[in-house]
Amino acid sequence: MSQQKVDSSVKKSLERKRFQQALDVLRSESKYGRMMADQVFGEVVEAEESPDFIMKTPSRSDTIIGVEHLHTDPSGREYSNQGRRSKPPTHQSELKRVKRAQDALQEDGRQIDWDDHEQISGIAERLNKIISNDARILSESDVPRQIEDLNFSLQHHLRKTESYRNNVLDCGSRMSPRHEYGGLVFYVDMQCDYSYFTINQPGRAPRECRQGELPLFPEIIQLIREAAKNDVRWMLISTSTMITDEMTGSFLFDTSDIETSIRQQGLNPCLRFICQMHKPFDNERPFVYKGEVNDDNGIDLILNRKQRAGTRRQLQRLVKVEVCKAIDAMEHDQAFIASPAVQLMINEYGAYLLKCKQPGVSLKPGVMDRLLGLIRH
Repeated sequence: MSQQKVDSSVKKSLERKRFQQALDVLRSESKYGRMMADQVFGEVVEAEESPDFIMKTPSRSDTIIGVEHLHTDPSGREYSNQGRRSKPPTHQSELKRVKRAQDALQEDGRQIDWDDHEQISGIAERLNKIISNDARILSESDVPRQIEDLNFSLQHHLRKTESYRNNVLDCGSRMSPRHEYGGLVFYVDMQCDYSYFTINQPGRAPRECRQGELPLFPEIIQLIREAAKNDVRWMLISTSTMITDEMTGSFLFDTSDIETSIRQQGLNPCLRFICQMHKPFDNERPFVYKGEVNDDNGIDLILNRKQRAGTRRQLQRLVKVEVCKAIDAMEHDQAFIASPAVQLMINEYGAYLLKCKQPGVSLKPGVMDRLLGLIRH
C-alpha cells in the first residue's frame, strides 16, 4: 500500500484531537463513562511516541499512565496531512437493488398461509434467489476481516508493552520520585459499517445496525481479556463510520473487571450469523473471485452455468445453517446480528420455527426443511 509521509507534529496533533473527541463521546454515552473518564484521564504531561501520551490521573495526582493509540481500518485508509483519507462507497447501487428485492419478498411474506405448502415453498424459492446477491456486499462488510485487523494491531502493540511501561516510569522519575506507574491504556480507533446487517436483541424489535455501530462480538471481548494479561489496564474503543469518519460511539473497558464495564455501559455480547459467501467452500477457491461493473445492476459475478448451479445449492445450505443457529440463539435470549438472507428467513419463519422446534435441541437444516414443508416426511 502506498503511504504518504506525515509530519510528526501534524500526526500527533491529529491523534490528540481524536483521543480527546473519544473522551468527550465517552462522557456523553453513560454515567459510568463520564465517571471513568473523569477518574482515569487527566493532564497530558508528555506526547511523544511509545506510548503516544503520558497522562496524570485526576483521582491520584501522583499516578501517571501511558496511552497508546491503535487505529484499525480493514479498508486500508491512512493518515494524510489533512486527516484520514476516505474512499467513496463502491456498492451503494448494489445495496439499493438488493433492498428492493428484500422489500418485495417481505411484503409477500405477510400474506403467507402456513397450511399452504406450495405457497411456503414458493416464498422459499424466491428467498433463495436473493441469497447470491448477499455475497457481493458481504465481501465489503467483512466481520472476520475487522476482527483480524484488530487482532493484528493489538498483537503488534502488545509486544511493546514492556517498552511503554519503562518509558512511562522514566517520565515519572524525571518529574518527581513520588510518581507511580498506573498502567497502560490502549485507545482503539475503529472504523466500521455493519449497516447491511440486522441486529436482534431479546425483547426488542429487529433493527438495522447503524453506520459506525460496533456490535460487541465475543472475539472483541476475548481480545480485551488478552490485553489484560499484558499490562493493559484500560481499553478505550471509539467507533466511527467508514465513509465520513464521523465518530459514533466510545466505550471504556476496565480490564480488571470487564463484565462490570460491559453491564454499566448497557452493552450486550453479540453473536453473528452471517453467511460468509465470499469465503471458500470446503477449502475450494472462492467463487467471488472476479467481477465486472454493470451500469444497471451494480456488480455481476462471472460464473459459468455449472458454477452458478452449484453455488446456489451451497449458498442455500449455508444460509439454512446460519438460520438454525439464529433460532437457537433466540431460544436462549442471546443478541445477534444477521445478514439479509438469514434475517429474511428469521422474519418469515423465525417465530414459527421457534414454536415448533424441540426445546433444548439444536435445530438442523433438515429438520427445518421438514417443519416448513419443503421436504416430505
